[in-house]
Amino acid sequence: MELYNNIRKKVDSIAECIFAWIQDSHEQSYGLYSGEFGRLLFLLYYSNYSKNNDTVLKTENYAEKLMSQFVEGEKLHTFCSGLSGILYSFEFLRENRMMDLDVSEVQTFLDNYIVSKMRMDTRNRFYDFMHGALGVGLYFIKRKTNPEYIWELIYFLYNSAEKDVNRNIFKWESIVDYEKRLSGYNLALSHGISSIIIFLSRVVKSGMFNDKIGEMLTGAVNYIFSQQKNFSEFGSCFPSYLLINNPETVLKSRLAWCYGDLGPGVALWQAGKAMRQTDWKEKGLEILLLSAQRRTFDETFTNDAGICHGSAGIAMVFRRMFFETKRDEFNDATGYWINSSLSFARFEDGLAGYKTREKDGWKCDYSLLTGIAGIGLVLLSYLVKDEQDWDEFFLLS
Repeated sequence: MELYNNIRKKVDSIAECIFAWIQDSHEQSYGLYSGEFGRLLFLLYYSNYSKNNDTVLKTENYAEKLMSQFVEGEKLHTFCSGLSGILYSFEFLRENRMMDLDVSEVQTFLDNYIVSKMRMDTRNRFYDFMHGALGVGLYFIKRKTNPEYIWELIYFLYNSAEKDVNRNIFKWESIVDYEKRLSGYNLALSHGISSIIIFLSRVVKSGMFNDKIGEMLTGAVNYIFSQQKNFSEFGSCFPSYLLINNPETVLKSRLAWCYGDLGPGVALWQAGKAMRQTDWKEKGLEILLLSAQRRTFDETFTNDAGICHGSAGIAMVFRRMFFETKRDEFNDATGYWINSSLSFARFEDGLAGYKTREKDGWKCDYSLLTGIAGIGLVLLSYLVKDEQDWDEFFLLS
């Protein structure tokens, strides 16, 4: 009971911080992961939980304000910070009867705009779901319109893949370190091959399939298999990425939603479900169960609470896997990381006690991906014991 009281107080504090931020004048960024619409998502769930008329009214007014401004104010097309993620969220909110955000008058214009940007990304061989082409594809899968754009992405992925016919492997090169301009093969969920596997799995679940999709899924899964390390010796099942010019230079990966073993584990699980491949599901389950054993900082490198690379994101993944499997190990791991998320609220000058760790230090962060909106959403779902249906924004369902 004490745990739930502590969560309740923390969620209320997070909501107070976000409402106070809304009232202040500031430069607006509308993105789902990084900006206003991520904060709106938390407030919609919080309003439904609180049943407070003033809270509901303030949230509705905030939504109306965003709707009157975002079309002219948002030029990015990305899932993380631009129109693809925002439009995806509108489809989700309508589907779940939370709010009907009508953009019918500008829908064609917005769709054409993000498709033009998607094509620019494919010309640059930039598949990244958060910042590149696949985010647009995720939106059109959700919207259930314009399958021709999804097929464009499928053929882009097929033609841009490096194929090892003898080993039946598909892999995709990308920049893995922008500061050092290092190229390699990124295994991660946030920017790498795990997200390609999940994108293709969603394509299959939507009813679209051909031999090329089957080839890519099998080849990408085989590539993931080929990179698995000995967990007891290496400290994780996978490195975060492999460098092209120095493939032997690999390091143990962190435990997080963004990088590390959780991404490949979830990707294998979802691909196994989509393609009815029991061995893929079993391998994904094995990886995630090993991940559930990692708790200390030396094992996880976890030092803040945000969804992207912190404890709330880890709790979110294990809670989804508990729903999928009913395994006690995942329920126990979820509880551990929820408690950790509360303990990371330790800054007197933070937001509800929270700050986000970045390369240049600690900062206050209101966002869904790395800040208090995401932390609040994870804690709130755990508090009310809901189905965490919103985790599809993070490729988990």
